[in-house]
Amino acid sequence: MMEQLPENTIEPIEVSLPEETAKPSVGCLLRAAREQLGLSIEDVVSKIKLAPRQITALEADDFQALPETAFLRGFVRSYAKLLQLDAESLLDALPGAAPVKTEVQPVEAPFPSEKTGRQQNINLLIAALLVTLLIAGFAVWQARAPHLPATETASNVAASDVALIALPLPEQAEILNGSGVPEAGVPESAVPVAVPAAAQVAPAASAVVVPKPSAALRLVFDKESWAEIKDQSGKTLTKQVNHAGSELRVEGMAPFTLVIGHAAAVHLYYREKLVDLSSYINASSDVARMTLE
Repeated sequence: MMEQLPENTIEPIEVSLPEETAKPSVGCLLRAAREQLGLSIEDVVSKIKLAPRQITALEADDFQALPETAFLRGFVRSYAKLLQLDAESLLDALPGAAPVKTEVQPVEAPFPSEKTGRQQNINLLIAALLVTLLIAGFAVWQARAPHLPATETASNVAASDVALIALPLPEQAEILNGSGVPEAGVPESAVPVAVPAAAQVAPAASAVVVPKPSAALRLVFDKESWAEIKDQSGKTLTKQVNHAGSELRVEGMAPFTLVIGHAAAVHLYYREKLVDLSSYINASSDVARMTLE
């Protein structure tokens, strides 16, 4: 007969695991490093220009008594640099210093759809059509606007300001040109005159016809002779050398003062009447000087 062995009761054994060593705080690390370097709080204050209460608050992890986070990080960085500690690890251990990682999703640039490209082409065509219509409208307006050519306008202005009237030369000018007498013998009264348009009596007439005046003096030269004739105002009407066989006609206001060289070979006609020069001739010089009324 088998003996019944008593049941062994195994009680559970409680094993106490060593608790994980707590990570030291920022303030503990700062205080330990300061004491290891043999610095007092006053020494730290004189080196990094912080108040004693701020040093005490840092070492006690009393961050509420310190300024906001931006200044707190600056205090910790300066203190860690003085104690030759890793400032970044201390900054990461500060409360609320864990950086928030944001995941940036790549954004793909949307490609224009076929419908959008077609709409852009239509807009460009409409804009080009509007520009074309504007140009065409401006051209039509320019064509219909009344305007005169530049040459016609200039000619009208010139004609309205001054009208040049061709006056015929006196009878003696035609004779001198035919006889080869120099232009110096042509009297100044034979120069064309510019008459203002306001002085025209008959606007419909193209030119004013001036009758030829009759020559008051006429000289015919048998030999080469020098003649000078002045009118009543002392104005010299002619002063020139006349060739043999030539004829000179002069018109002016009497009395006339005449000086004629080689007077014996000159025939003088005053108002178409022959004047006897023999009584005026100087026998020694053959020069006649006279005044005709």
